[in-house]
Amino acid sequence: MSLNPLVVDAASEARGYERPAGGGADGEPRPSTPIGREDILRSRLWRHLSLGLQHEFQHTMFQPVGGMDMIGKAFLKEVRDLVSFNAKVTAIRQDEKGVTVTYEDAAKGGPARQASADWCLCTIPLSILSQIPISVGAPMQAAIDAVPYAGSIKIGLQFKRRFWEEDEAIYGGISFTDLPIAQISYPSTDYHKAGKGVLLGAYSFGVPATEFTAMAPAERIALAVENGARIHPQYRAEFENGVSVAWHRVPWTLGCFGLWSDATRKAHYRDLCAIDGRILMAGEHASYVPAWQEGAILSSLDAIARLHRRVLAG
Repeated sequence: MSLNPLVVDAASEARGYERPAGGGADGEPRPSTPIGREDILRSRLWRHLSLGLQHEFQHTMFQPVGGMDMIGKAFLKEVRDLVSFNAKVTAIRQDEKGVTVTYEDAAKGGPARQASADWCLCTIPLSILSQIPISVGAPMQAAIDAVPYAGSIKIGLQFKRRFWEEDEAIYGGISFTDLPIAQISYPSTDYHKAGKGVLLGAYSFGVPATEFTAMAPAERIALAVENGARIHPQYRAEFENGVSVAWHRVPWTLGCFGLWSDATRKAHYRDLCAIDGRILMAGEHASYVPAWQEGAILSSLDAIARLHRRVLAG
């Protein structure tokens, strides 16, 4: 079935022309051919079209200059003297007078140490906390033990040049795929910067992420390059090196984020957020905004406010 030329031309105004309009004798634009309906349906592109309609993505989104870890560094700047690095918690005990946390220096080793306080606001991920002896009641302990953690992996790839901009005019955004890498995310900073470039070569969850996690780091990078070359053939010639983060292998998180279900929230969420004696929880796992820094911050603000009221009332 032939398409109406007016329809093809109008669609090209939105989709882009095979050859854009130009000046002079040879400036006539050449319309592009629409993708077939069956091809669109088979691509399952519709699975991703609603992403921008979700509440978290409808608003203008910003990122800190220098990367998301600049938020954590800004917090650290204000409380540096209060932070003990490499402190691996091995036990949390409480009684009617206070809380004692036992920990060891994960970097240097040595004898166990202890820190005591009137109250404990615990932000340890439940994937770790469920393996640490902690003096809490049965309801909170059951909540700690009930929440599994999502598997996920991210892979960053460095290339000799920003070919996605130079060759394909891609400036930021995401390419969604049905490959194990799931998606390719392009940097939204340093446009047209000369020299090397870095993009997010994989961000996957579920079974593909678990399979990636089981690989050696070099194998993960190789698979990400192989997958990415199916989208961008320049990968093979331009690739230099890469790095991967598999959250299930990170010893202080053992997972990406708390994977609540409706059933586990109904059964355990309020118990997790309760003040148990002198201990209470905060973190993305104690919020309805899981996996986001925002959820962790909102959880901590809520926990601090409730603890403040409890102390004043006591």
